[in-house]
Amino acid sequence: MNLSAIDVNLVIALDALLQERSVTLAARRVGLSQPAMSHALTRLRELFSDPLLIRVGRQMALTSRAEAMTPQVTAIVHDLAGLFGETTPTFDPATSDRAFRIAATEYVELVLMPRLNAALAQGGPRLALHLLPLDGRAVDALRSGEIDLAIGVFPQESLPPDLRRAPLFDDRFAGLARMSHPTARGQVDLQTYAALPHVVVPRRGAHDGVADDLIAARGIARHEAMTVPHVLLVPHAITASDLVATVATRLGRAFSSLVPLRTFDLPFELPPIEIAMAWNSRTERDPARAWLRGVVTDTAPSPREAARRKRA
Repeated sequence: MNLSAIDVNLVIALDALLQERSVTLAARRVGLSQPAMSHALTRLRELFSDPLLIRVGRQMALTSRAEAMTPQVTAIVHDLAGLFGETTPTFDPATSDRAFRIAATEYVELVLMPRLNAALAQGGPRLALHLLPLDGRAVDALRSGEIDLAIGVFPQESLPPDLRRAPLFDDRFAGLARMSHPTARGQVDLQTYAALPHVVVPRRGAHDGVADDLIAARGIARHEAMTVPHVLLVPHAITASDLVATVATRLGRAFSSLVPLRTFDLPFELPPIEIAMAWNSRTERDPARAWLRGVVTDTAPSPREAARRKRA
Protein backbone atom coordinates (compact mmCIF):
# COMPACT_ATOMS: atom_id res chain seq x y z
CA MET A 1 0.00 0.00 0.00
CA ASN A 2 1.26 3.49 -0.93
CA LEU A 3 1.20 5.42 2.37
CA SER A 4 1.53 8.77 0.57
CA ALA A 5 -2.00 8.21 -0.76
CA ILE A 6 -3.45 8.18 2.75
CA ASP A 7 -4.51 11.25 4.70
CA VAL A 8 -6.03 11.64 8.14
CA ASN A 9 -9.48 12.43 6.72
CA LEU A 10 -9.48 9.08 4.91
CA VAL A 11 -8.74 7.24 8.16
CA ILE A 12 -11.57 9.12 9.89
CA ALA A 13 -13.93 8.23 7.04
CA LEU A 14 -12.89 4.59 7.30
CA ASP A 15 -13.63 4.57 11.03
CA ALA A 16 -17.08 6.09 10.43
CA LEU A 17 -17.90 3.54 7.72
CA LEU A 18 -16.79 0.64 9.91
CA GLN A 19 -18.83 1.90 12.86
CA GLU A 20 -22.00 2.90 11.01
CA ARG A 21 -21.96 0.32 8.17
CA SER A 22 -23.80 2.89 6.05
CA VAL A 23 -22.51 5.56 3.69
CA THR A 24 -25.34 7.92 4.66
CA LEU A 25 -24.89 7.50 8.42
CA ALA A 26 -21.08 7.63 8.14
CA ALA A 27 -21.32 10.89 6.19
CA ARG A 28 -23.62 12.35 8.84
CA ARG A 29 -21.27 11.19 11.60
CA VAL A 30 -18.26 13.12 10.30
CA GLY A 31 -20.08 16.04 8.65
CA LEU A 32 -19.51 15.11 4.99
CA SER A 33 -21.91 15.00 2.10
CA GLN A 34 -23.04 11.56 0.95
CA PRO A 35 -21.20 11.87 -2.43
CA ALA A 36 -17.99 12.79 -0.58
CA MET A 37 -18.31 9.73 1.68
CA SER A 38 -19.04 7.53 -1.35
CA HIS A 39 -15.87 8.86 -2.97
CA ALA A 40 -13.90 8.11 0.22
CA LEU A 41 -15.26 4.55 0.22
CA THR A 42 -14.17 4.11 -3.39
CA ARG A 43 -10.63 5.25 -2.52
CA LEU A 44 -10.54 2.95 0.51
CA ARG A 45 -11.66 -0.02 -1.58
CA GLU A 46 -8.83 0.67 -4.01
CA LEU A 47 -6.27 1.02 -1.22
CA PHE A 48 -7.27 -2.21 0.51
CA SER A 49 -8.26 -4.15 -2.62
CA ASP A 50 -11.37 -5.15 -0.69
CA PRO A 51 -15.01 -4.01 -0.95
CA LEU A 52 -15.11 -3.38 2.84
CA LEU A 53 -18.91 -2.85 2.79
CA ILE A 54 -21.18 -5.30 0.97
CA ARG A 55 -24.94 -5.57 0.65
CA VAL A 56 -26.56 -8.52 2.41
CA GLY A 57 -30.28 -8.50 1.77
CA ARG A 58 -31.54 -5.01 2.58
CA GLN A 59 -28.61 -4.13 4.82
CA MET A 60 -24.94 -3.38 4.44
CA ALA A 61 -22.39 -5.62 6.17
CA LEU A 62 -18.65 -5.57 6.69
CA THR A 63 -16.39 -7.97 4.85
CA SER A 64 -14.23 -10.27 6.94
CA ARG A 65 -11.23 -8.00 6.37
CA ALA A 66 -13.22 -4.94 7.46
CA GLU A 67 -14.38 -6.76 10.59
CA ALA A 68 -10.79 -7.69 11.43
CA MET A 69 -9.47 -4.14 11.04
CA THR A 70 -12.24 -2.38 12.98
CA PRO A 71 -10.64 -2.49 16.47
CA GLN A 72 -7.29 -1.31 15.13
CA VAL A 73 -8.84 1.56 13.16
CA THR A 74 -10.82 2.64 16.23
CA ALA A 75 -7.62 2.68 18.30
CA ILE A 76 -5.80 4.71 15.61
CA VAL A 77 -8.54 7.33 15.51
CA HIS A 78 -8.50 7.64 19.30
CA ASP A 79 -4.71 8.04 19.20
CA LEU A 80 -5.00 10.72 16.50
CA ALA A 81 -7.58 12.59 18.55
CA GLY A 82 -5.19 12.62 21.48
CA LEU A 83 -2.21 13.63 19.34
CA PHE A 84 -3.78 16.47 17.35
CA GLY A 85 -6.64 17.50 19.61
CA GLU A 86 -6.52 21.00 21.07
CA THR A 87 -7.62 19.62 24.41
CA THR A 88 -7.03 16.38 26.24
CA PRO A 89 -9.38 13.65 24.92
CA THR A 90 -12.27 12.96 27.23
CA PHE A 91 -14.70 10.08 27.67
CA ASP A 92 -18.24 10.36 28.96
CA PRO A 93 -19.66 6.86 29.60
CA ALA A 94 -23.16 8.28 30.06
CA THR A 95 -23.34 9.35 26.40
CA SER A 96 -20.79 7.08 24.70
CA ASP A 97 -21.75 4.16 22.44
CA ARG A 98 -18.29 2.62 22.74
CA ALA A 99 -18.04 -1.15 22.38
CA PHE A 100 -15.37 -2.64 24.66
CA ARG A 101 -13.72 -5.93 23.73
CA ILE A 102 -12.34 -8.11 26.53
CA ALA A 103 -10.63 -11.49 26.24
CA ALA A 104 -11.17 -13.62 29.34
CA THR A 105 -11.03 -17.18 30.60
CA GLU A 106 -14.26 -19.07 31.26
CA TYR A 107 -13.53 -18.71 34.99
CA VAL A 108 -13.43 -14.92 34.68
CA GLU A 109 -16.56 -14.90 32.53
CA LEU A 110 -18.49 -16.71 35.27
CA VAL A 111 -17.03 -14.99 38.33
CA LEU A 112 -16.44 -11.40 37.20
CA MET A 113 -18.40 -10.65 34.05
CA PRO A 114 -21.94 -10.52 35.53
CA ARG A 115 -20.78 -7.83 37.97
CA LEU A 116 -18.82 -5.99 35.28
CA ASN A 117 -21.73 -6.03 32.85
CA ALA A 118 -24.02 -4.59 35.53
CA ALA A 119 -21.47 -1.86 36.31
CA LEU A 120 -21.11 -0.96 32.62
CA ALA A 121 -24.90 -0.82 32.19
CA GLN A 122 -25.15 1.51 35.15
CA GLY A 123 -22.25 3.71 34.06
CA GLY A 124 -23.28 3.97 30.41
CA PRO A 125 -26.60 2.65 29.06
CA ARG A 126 -25.34 2.77 25.44
CA LEU A 127 -22.03 1.00 26.11
CA ALA A 128 -21.51 -2.51 24.77
CA LEU A 129 -19.32 -5.37 25.96
CA HIS A 130 -17.94 -8.02 23.59
CA LEU A 131 -16.30 -11.06 25.22
CA LEU A 132 -13.71 -13.17 23.43
CA PRO A 133 -11.95 -16.36 24.56
CA LEU A 134 -8.54 -15.84 26.12
CA ASP A 135 -6.16 -17.89 24.00
CA GLY A 136 -2.64 -17.82 22.66
CA ARG A 137 -3.47 -14.78 20.49
CA ALA A 138 -4.10 -12.50 23.47
CA VAL A 139 -0.72 -10.71 23.32
CA ASP A 140 -1.01 -10.02 19.58
CA ALA A 141 -4.65 -8.94 19.99
CA LEU A 142 -3.66 -6.42 22.70
CA ARG A 143 -0.85 -5.08 20.54
CA SER A 144 -3.04 -4.65 17.44
CA GLY A 145 -5.94 -3.08 19.32
CA GLU A 146 -8.26 -5.98 18.52
CA ILE A 147 -9.07 -6.19 22.24
CA ASP A 148 -9.01 -3.49 24.92
CA LEU A 149 -8.23 -5.74 27.87
CA ALA A 150 -7.33 -9.32 28.74
CA ILE A 151 -8.25 -10.86 32.10
CA GLY A 152 -6.87 -14.13 33.41
CA VAL A 153 -3.77 -15.65 35.00
CA PHE A 154 -0.88 -13.46 33.81
CA PRO A 155 2.42 -13.93 35.66
CA GLN A 156 4.51 -10.79 35.21
CA GLU A 157 7.31 -12.71 33.55
CA SER A 158 4.92 -14.04 30.88
CA LEU A 159 4.19 -10.59 29.42
CA PRO A 160 6.40 -8.63 27.00
CA PRO A 161 7.64 -5.17 28.08
CA ASP A 162 5.08 -3.26 26.00
CA LEU A 163 2.13 -4.72 27.92
CA ARG A 164 1.02 -3.53 31.34
CA ARG A 165 -0.42 -5.69 34.11
CA ALA A 166 -2.39 -5.08 37.32
CA PRO A 167 -3.54 -7.73 39.83
CA LEU A 168 -7.26 -7.93 40.54
CA PHE A 169 -7.90 -10.68 43.10
CA ASP A 170 -6.70 -14.05 44.38
CA ASP A 171 -8.50 -17.37 44.61
CA ARG A 172 -7.80 -20.77 46.10
CA PHE A 173 -8.72 -24.27 45.02
CA ALA A 174 -11.27 -26.65 46.49
CA GLY A 175 -12.97 -29.90 45.65
CA LEU A 176 -16.46 -29.86 44.17
CA ALA A 177 -19.05 -32.64 44.44
CA ARG A 178 -22.80 -33.15 44.42
CA MET A 179 -24.55 -32.33 47.65
CA SER A 180 -25.30 -35.97 48.50
CA HIS A 181 -21.93 -37.43 47.49
CA PRO A 182 -21.23 -40.47 49.72
CA THR A 183 -17.48 -39.92 50.06
CA ALA A 184 -16.51 -36.32 49.33
CA ARG A 185 -17.67 -34.84 52.65
CA GLY A 186 -15.87 -33.68 55.78
CA GLN A 187 -12.13 -34.32 55.74
CA VAL A 188 -11.06 -36.27 52.65
CA ASP A 189 -7.63 -37.87 52.92
CA LEU A 190 -5.15 -37.91 50.03
CA GLN A 191 -5.68 -41.59 49.18
CA THR A 192 -9.45 -41.13 49.00
CA TYR A 193 -9.11 -37.95 46.94
CA ALA A 194 -6.84 -39.62 44.38
CA ALA A 195 -9.15 -42.64 44.08
CA LEU A 196 -12.31 -40.59 43.50
CA PRO A 197 -13.45 -40.35 39.86
CA HIS A 198 -12.45 -36.88 38.65
CA VAL A 199 -13.79 -34.80 35.77
CA VAL A 200 -11.13 -32.56 34.21
CA VAL A 201 -10.97 -29.95 31.46
CA PRO A 202 -7.98 -30.64 29.17
CA ARG A 203 -5.52 -27.81 28.69
CA ARG A 204 -6.27 -25.70 25.62
CA GLY A 205 -3.72 -22.95 26.13
CA ALA A 206 -1.36 -21.17 28.49
CA HIS A 207 -4.26 -19.86 30.59
CA ASP A 208 -5.92 -23.23 31.27
CA GLY A 209 -5.13 -26.16 33.52
CA VAL A 210 -3.54 -24.23 36.40
CA ALA A 211 -4.91 -26.61 39.06
CA ASP A 212 -3.93 -29.66 37.03
CA ASP A 213 -0.35 -28.40 36.71
CA LEU A 214 -0.09 -27.70 40.45
CA ILE A 215 -1.48 -31.12 41.37
CA ALA A 216 0.82 -32.90 38.90
CA ALA A 217 3.80 -31.00 40.31
CA ARG A 218 3.05 -32.54 43.72
CA GLY A 219 3.19 -36.02 42.19
CA ILE A 220 -0.50 -36.73 42.84
CA ALA A 221 -2.01 -39.17 40.33
CA ARG A 222 -5.79 -38.80 40.19
CA HIS A 223 -8.36 -41.10 38.64
CA GLU A 224 -9.38 -38.97 35.68
CA ALA A 225 -12.65 -40.66 34.82
CA MET A 226 -14.02 -38.03 32.43
CA THR A 227 -12.80 -35.09 30.38
CA VAL A 228 -15.04 -32.31 29.12
CA PRO A 229 -14.14 -29.59 26.60
CA HIS A 230 -15.44 -26.63 28.65
CA VAL A 231 -15.53 -25.81 32.35
CA LEU A 232 -19.24 -24.96 32.02
CA LEU A 233 -19.92 -28.68 31.57
CA VAL A 234 -18.33 -29.59 34.92
CA PRO A 235 -21.39 -28.99 37.16
CA HIS A 236 -23.62 -30.96 34.80
CA ALA A 237 -21.17 -33.86 34.83
CA ILE A 238 -21.03 -34.14 38.62
CA THR A 239 -24.53 -33.15 39.73
CA ALA A 240 -26.01 -36.62 39.07
CA SER A 241 -22.91 -38.78 39.54
CA ASP A 242 -20.07 -39.54 41.95
CA LEU A 243 -17.62 -37.54 39.86
CA VAL A 244 -15.72 -34.76 41.63
CA ALA A 245 -13.73 -31.80 40.33
CA THR A 246 -10.98 -29.52 41.58
CA VAL A 247 -11.90 -25.92 40.86
CA ALA A 248 -11.19 -22.39 42.04
CA THR A 249 -13.32 -21.67 45.11
CA ARG A 250 -15.25 -18.77 43.58
CA LEU A 251 -16.06 -20.89 40.55
CA GLY A 252 -17.31 -23.67 42.82
CA ARG A 253 -19.58 -21.21 44.63
CA ALA A 254 -20.91 -19.93 41.32
CA PHE A 255 -21.76 -23.48 40.25
CA SER A 256 -23.31 -24.25 43.65
CA SER A 257 -25.71 -21.32 43.25
CA LEU A 258 -27.09 -22.94 40.10
CA VAL A 259 -27.22 -26.66 40.96
CA PRO A 260 -27.03 -28.62 44.28
CA LEU A 261 -23.27 -28.88 44.65
CA ARG A 262 -20.87 -28.14 47.51
CA THR A 263 -17.17 -27.56 47.90
CA PHE A 264 -14.87 -29.53 50.18
CA ASP A 265 -11.33 -28.93 51.45
CA LEU A 266 -8.49 -30.54 49.56
CA PRO A 267 -6.21 -32.87 51.55
CA PHE A 268 -3.18 -30.82 50.49
CA GLU A 269 -2.24 -27.17 50.07
CA LEU A 270 -2.07 -25.52 46.67
CA PRO A 271 -0.78 -21.98 46.17
CA PRO A 272 -3.48 -19.43 45.30
CA ILE A 273 -3.94 -18.15 41.78
CA GLU A 274 -3.82 -14.43 41.00
CA ILE A 275 -6.26 -13.05 38.47
CA ALA A 276 -4.88 -9.98 36.68
CA MET A 277 -5.74 -7.72 33.77
CA ALA A 278 -3.33 -6.83 30.98
CA TRP A 279 -3.41 -4.02 28.42
CA ASN A 280 -1.30 -2.33 25.78
CA SER A 281 0.91 0.46 27.15
CA ARG A 282 0.34 2.41 23.90
CA THR A 283 -3.33 2.86 24.80
CA GLU A 284 -2.74 3.44 28.51
CA ARG A 285 -3.78 7.11 28.36
CA ASP A 286 -6.89 6.53 26.29
CA PRO A 287 -9.69 7.87 28.56
CA ALA A 288 -12.19 5.18 27.59
CA ARG A 289 -9.82 2.31 28.27
CA ALA A 290 -8.64 3.94 31.51
CA TRP A 291 -12.27 4.20 32.61
CA LEU A 292 -12.82 0.54 31.73
CA ARG A 293 -9.81 -0.56 33.79
CA GLY A 294 -11.14 1.44 36.72
CA VAL A 295 -14.54 -0.24 36.49
CA VAL A 296 -12.92 -3.69 36.30
CA THR A 297 -10.84 -2.92 39.39
CA ASP A 298 -13.88 -1.65 41.30
CA THR A 299 -16.00 -4.71 40.46
CA ALA A 300 -13.33 -7.32 41.23
CA PRO A 301 -13.95 -9.37 44.41
CA SER A 302 -12.19 -7.87 47.42
CA PRO A 303 -10.23 -9.73 50.13
CA ARG A 304 -12.85 -8.63 52.69
CA GLU A 305 -15.59 -10.19 50.58
CA ALA A 306 -13.66 -13.46 50.44
CA ALA A 307 -13.16 -13.39 54.21
CA ARG A 308 -16.89 -12.84 54.80
CA ARG A 309 -17.78 -15.76 52.56
CA LYS A 310 -15.25 -17.99 54.29
CA ARG A 311 -16.71 -17.18 57.74
CA ALA A 312 -20.19 -17.80 56.40
